[in-house]
Amino acid sequence: MSKGQVFLRDATGLVREIGPIDAVVLAIGGIIGPTWIIGFASEWFLFPGVNVAASFAIMGVLGAVHGMYYVLITSAMPRSGGGGYVPLSRVIHPAFGLGMSFLMIAAYTLNLSLVASFLTSVGIFTPLTTYGTLTGNTALVSFVSTFSSSTWTFVTGTVTVLIVGLIAIAGTKAIISINKIAIAVGSLGFVIMIGILIGTTPQTFAPLYNSYAGSPNAYQNMITLAQNAGMANPSNWVPPTLLSLPVTFFLITGYQIGTYYSGELKRVQKTMALSVIGSILYGACVFSLVAFLMTQAFGGDFIKSAVYLYNAAPSQYPLTVAPWVSSFIVLLNNNLFVNAILIASYVAFGYLLMIGFVFIGSRHFLAWSFDRSFPSALGKVSDRFHSPVTAIVLISVLAEIGLGLYVYLPTIMGPVNLTFLFVAAWMFDGLAGIALPFRSKSIFERGLPILRKKIAGVPLIVISGAYDVVLLILLFIASLYNPAAVGPLGFVTLATIFGSFILGVLMYYGMKAYNAKNGIDIALVFKEIPPE
Repeated sequence: MSKGQVFLRDATGLVREIGPIDAVVLAIGGIIGPTWIIGFASEWFLFPGVNVAASFAIMGVLGAVHGMYYVLITSAMPRSGGGGYVPLSRVIHPAFGLGMSFLMIAAYTLNLSLVASFLTSVGIFTPLTTYGTLTGNTALVSFVSTFSSSTWTFVTGTVTVLIVGLIAIAGTKAIISINKIAIAVGSLGFVIMIGILIGTTPQTFAPLYNSYAGSPNAYQNMITLAQNAGMANPSNWVPPTLLSLPVTFFLITGYQIGTYYSGELKRVQKTMALSVIGSILYGACVFSLVAFLMTQAFGGDFIKSAVYLYNAAPSQYPLTVAPWVSSFIVLLNNNLFVNAILIASYVAFGYLLMIGFVFIGSRHFLAWSFDRSFPSALGKVSDRFHSPVTAIVLISVLAEIGLGLYVYLPTIMGPVNLTFLFVAAWMFDGLAGIALPFRSKSIFERGLPILRKKIAGVPLIVISGAYDVVLLILLFIASLYNPAAVGPLGFVTLATIFGSFILGVLMYYGMKAYNAKNGIDIALVFKEIPPE
């Protein structure tokens, strides 16, 4: 049987249009969303004494080593659906590969819905409310309040999903062009924020805060209230910083997403390596710098006290706005134009996050269909746009359904802990690297020389694969023992994990039986890498 008869067709129809800079931007978008400011506050509260800047620096190094696995496995199998689906289905077992990738796409699709539901509220409405509150603009606060209902959240979320879906359909060139604008706007926001923080000290911030609070001792009172409420402040920052690493991982992960659409990367190994290293340098360095400057500008004791009261003793928290950097920046600079840029920055990074999710989901639908383990309709690629239009429409429809559930049935969707979904979905990616030299010798031997490079007699791909599995298992265990940080692993989450995996396995065997009736043995598909 010829290759064309086994695979859906002789070529995917995708074009390698993503260069190194474009891939770095997409990976940065996978790291930074509109809620990173909340992540900082969470770490200071959950891990008293933590050095958030150091936590990001450490995780940046660990992440870079982890990302190298995806660089290596992608260089061996540079195809859409790479990293997880293609390697696992070729090296371990097709059903296992499809099951794990079904779980991953379930996580990404639900996260797409979640981001759509709060992009407007967190990225626009919350900072506008903060600005209006801190500047005494009651008309602005009232205006925003009008659009804070569930109905408007659903409407704005729907519009967001529609816009992102249309951009994705327009093709990779359109995405690359719009992404450049988004990263420029997002980065400008960081530059402005960093510039404001650099020029601020506790001695200059305290009087501004006291003036807003209407008390000459309001700054010190925040610290006193937190201490009286039981805030701990360990002098040794190392243990809480190490404990915070799982949370930091979830704030910085996303650097590996280029592997999932590697069939569209130019000069795959170089581009993939640059996207991993470049995005980690951007994310870890910016986050570390902002966290460090926040403590220098506001005072470490003050910011930790504000975060503690906001979470542990909200009745004693003296402000009506959250203790996030975006809130205190308004006290330092209430210029409307400056704050408009900061809001645009949050939205820009939210868009970059969402377009990455659509990209990943649609390329997996395409990869599954191309292997005949999914309905062939999802494998169509537009001759005009060079994008899998049907797959993008499906991912958008699924995101819209999830959006409705998040907005109107939060009791159903709320218990689904996406953190555990992602960890479970990524946990065994490295198995393909570990087994590659033994179970797929031809792919291993045909691959780039770096795959066969040995350390202490062990191929680098095996070492990096083992590192991937061990790191994710450790993060999973750490998350289990710290539900306050990442949420509980409840029945609904477990059911979603196992249900998604089983659905993928059933899909494989169902499509295998269906194709067998048509004289096609799809087991032959998984004996080789898909054609481009």
